[in-house]
Amino acid sequence: MSTDDYGQGVTVAELLDAPNAETLAKNLANGIVARSVLVFASAAARSAALFGAAAPTDGMHTYLKDTQRLYEYQGTVWRQVSSLTQQGAVSMNWSNANQASVSVTFPFAFPSAPLVFVNLATGTGAVSRWSARAYSIGTSSFTILLYAPDPAILTSGSSIPVQWFASLT
Repeated sequence: MSTDDYGQGVTVAELLDAPNAETLAKNLANGIVARSVLVFASAAARSAALFGAAAPTDGMHTYLKDTQRLYEYQGTVWRQVSSLTQQGAVSMNWSNANQASVSVTFPFAFPSAPLVFVNLATGTGAVSRWSARAYSIGTSSFTILLYAPDPAILTSGSSIPVQWFASLT
């Protein structure tokens, strides 16, 4: 038997090898699958499947459905190589106020509370000096708070775009 032309160690039958379709198919499947992104329900399911002859090797990648993340095997440990992100924008309105807030629901829930960043995208006059922040951050929603630099000055805002970005690392 020889190996593939790409130096990946995938065993390939040669013409002089005894015919054995099962061995040929298993060698090709194992060589390809081990170099693919393997999908598991959880880390426990991954551990249950990858042991013995199918033990993980350096550089192997898996995707876990419960965390919605990609992992790479590095020596003795699985290291996360991707973060889960979502982003969007909302349009805010208020009248004669020094602050305004709006609740935002994520397009899909995070496994745990993410970091959330907000940006007051535009504004004219006094609104251009307002600040934005996120609070009450949960797995499925958060609240955007816009507030004036001087609470004594009341202003109005109409269709003010506020961008948001959420990341779970």
